[in-house]
Amino acid sequence: MANPIIHKILVTTGCIMWCAAFFGEAFQGQPYSTIGMILSPILTLIGIFYWFNHYRATRGHFPKAKPVLDNTATIGGTFTVSSDFLFRYASEFWTCCILIWMGFVLILVLTFRRSDAFEATKNYCESNQEILSQTGAIKYYGVLVGGNLSWNKHGGKADLSFTIVGTNGNFSAKSKLSNQGTTWTVDTLEIK
Repeated sequence: MANPIIHKILVTTGCIMWCAAFFGEAFQGQPYSTIGMILSPILTLIGIFYWFNHYRATRGHFPKAKPVLDNTATIGGTFTVSSDFLFRYASEFWTCCILIWMGFVLILVLTFRRSDAFEATKNYCESNQEILSQTGAIKYYGVLVGGNLSWNKHGGKADLSFTIVGTNGNFSAKSKLSNQGTTWTVDTLEIK
């Protein structure tokens, strides 16, 4: 059996690295924050895997959901958790919160980074000489891409915010796009 403390080290390191990398990414701390955002979920999931194995080896079964369900309730449409339960399982509670945060960020990243609007914005950035003179050659774009996307069969609008990592440094960018039919066009793009 593996060292019983290894799962705690992996989960704690993964969660702390995630928090640091997320805020580093938000405040343009690339490339270290990008590496952290990629490695921290991997470390956390490996730690949880080891925790499940340790739990099974010491107790003879995997964790059960019944104690969690017994200490939660929906009162008047509001989800509540027993405070005694939260204090007894504080580390598990915060690990679960950070895992939900990781999942939420993954959904946002997959939604915005794979959108046609962001692809049009990337093409615009890579072909606009004014932007390239300010940023230098574009190495990559930051992990966090956010904003608003709305479209229907008649057209759409998008407001995106993202980071450009170029040879001259890291730049925060905001773009406004419009869609007429099937093609996204960049209306404005601001770089700070």
